[in-house]
Amino acid sequence: MEIYNLKNNRHLCWDDMLIDKNENTELVMHKPEKKEIALTTNKSWEGIHNGYARIIKDGDKYRLYYRASSDVCTLDGTYQKSIPPAFCVAESNDGKTFSYPKLGIYDIGGKDNNIIHFENKYVDNFSIFYDENPDCPADEKYKALKMGVFDNKGGLILHTSPDGIHFTEKRRLELTGDFDSYNVMLWDKESEQYFVFYRGSHLMPGETERIRADDDLYRVGDTNEIRDIRVATSKDFVHFTDHGQIKFIDDTGEDIQYYTNQTIKYPRANDMFISLAARYVDRRFDDDNFKEMPQWSKRKKIIEKYGRGGTAFTDTILMTSRDGFNFRRTDEAFFAPGVENDLNWWYGDCFFAYGMEETESDVPGAPNELSLYTGEGYRVQNVNFRRYTMRLDGFFSWYAKHKGGCVLTKPLTFEGNELEINFSTSVAGLLKISICDENGIVIEGYESKIIFGDSVDRKVKFEKPLSALRGKAVRLKFELKDAHLYSFKFN
Repeated sequence: MEIYNLKNNRHLCWDDMLIDKNENTELVMHKPEKKEIALTTNKSWEGIHNGYARIIKDGDKYRLYYRASSDVCTLDGTYQKSIPPAFCVAESNDGKTFSYPKLGIYDIGGKDNNIIHFENKYVDNFSIFYDENPDCPADEKYKALKMGVFDNKGGLILHTSPDGIHFTEKRRLELTGDFDSYNVMLWDKESEQYFVFYRGSHLMPGETERIRADDDLYRVGDTNEIRDIRVATSKDFVHFTDHGQIKFIDDTGEDIQYYTNQTIKYPRANDMFISLAARYVDRRFDDDNFKEMPQWSKRKKIIEKYGRGGTAFTDTILMTSRDGFNFRRTDEAFFAPGVENDLNWWYGDCFFAYGMEETESDVPGAPNELSLYTGEGYRVQNVNFRRYTMRLDGFFSWYAKHKGGCVLTKPLTFEGNELEINFSTSVAGLLKISICDENGIVIEGYESKIIFGDSVDRKVKFEKPLSALRGKAVRLKFELKDAHLYSFKFN
């Protein structure tokens, strides 16, 4: 059996990769906690199609980038376009409340605005990335991708910037795709290469020829294609290897449509990618529901004029991967529109900003949290951005009910002198950890006492020092009772 070298990396309990045997335990997905409105949008260049956001912390400043679109969808189902979309930035010292910097780059509604990129034509997307490659030139530390045209060729166009404010158009990437979504990029320090995850499409089962909106079988804006996610890699961000569609572990064959993918390298672990992917579902054949939902008079007119603009819906699922090519995905929603109100259950609802950042908890003495951001009121009112939080490492956990359960890992080696765990129990629950030999027999002196509580970084105590087992093949045995284990790490 393969022996896993954990070194001193954090292991996330988000899948069964390290599990050899388990008894009465399950993998549980957790949901985000709703917080305050982080940014209220009310400027003349902003509107009901604000979206495609990005959160980045640069130094001590949080930046929220987003598309500002002042298109207005009126009750008669028509669009009144005022100006093309602008791409903007808001800033914050705490990641909780954002304000507009006065940049003075573009004269739109005056020069005291927060616009970083504007073209006098429709631009769908402009995704921004902070390049952590140590060899990246200083004037290219910020990069952005947009769907556009360069040298009379359409595709994915690269822009670069030294400061994340002033961008220069550079070149077209040699990639083939649809790109009509939020296309994202990242630097993976483990494999020392760039990943680009971008919009593609493939034909529905049984279809042989692409059909667009002018065919009577498909309403305006629709197609017989399935939106999918493609991945490409590069060592230098010039020459790319196109790997085609991402693949799914234990694929059930269900052809889910993805509107955005929002794939990042999880910041607290070296080997995990996570995607907050928007799932797109057209419920046209379930139209008896539409008249029971809020804003029916508006939805009816939009359906008559734009078809899927009123019949399609979006929510968010989670996808994780340890290599960036093969993903596990949840069938259940990580984030759904929620109880019906005047602002939700629309196509474009539940889109998360690309990225997540640590912020201080609102509770004194509590550990930091992860902040996520999503737009509210898409297609209904000026979209505002709301903050949600997650426990550090808290997207999934290994869990056992009160009757108790146990997990035995595969053989592994580690580096370090102490074991740190991220866990939670009820007041009657417990967690107990033993270090075993390769046969699963507990090694004398390496059985912890009962652990209870709720901590993201509890140190586990053993009778004998962990340093004596460093580099040796061992197994970990976790006994749980009404307890969650989110991650563990040898320090």
